[in-house]
Amino acid sequence: MLEMSAETDSAEHIVRVKGTNSNGNWENSVPEVVSYLKTGNYSFYVHAANRSINVTHQKSAAGNEYIKTEPDSTKRDNLLSLPRF
Repeated sequence: MLEMSAETDSAEHIVRVKGTNSNGNWENSVPEVVSYLKTGNYSFYVHAANRSINVTHQKSAAGNEYIKTEPDSTKRDNLLSLPRF
């Protein structure tokens, strides 16, 4: 699940994500997820259409770090296709 920013410029941005794992429910900010991905302490994925797609991080041209799914042939597993909270 995703929490999106208020639309203050030309685009919304993901600010928080929620999910479940073997320990129960979790919720993290995008900077926390980016930090976990960089250190390799945790991995994140989207499960859709009977597949699991890895979540990665990237830096925009403006220097802002964000998360995204690895590219594949469907949009059903993209982060923006997840439910919002």
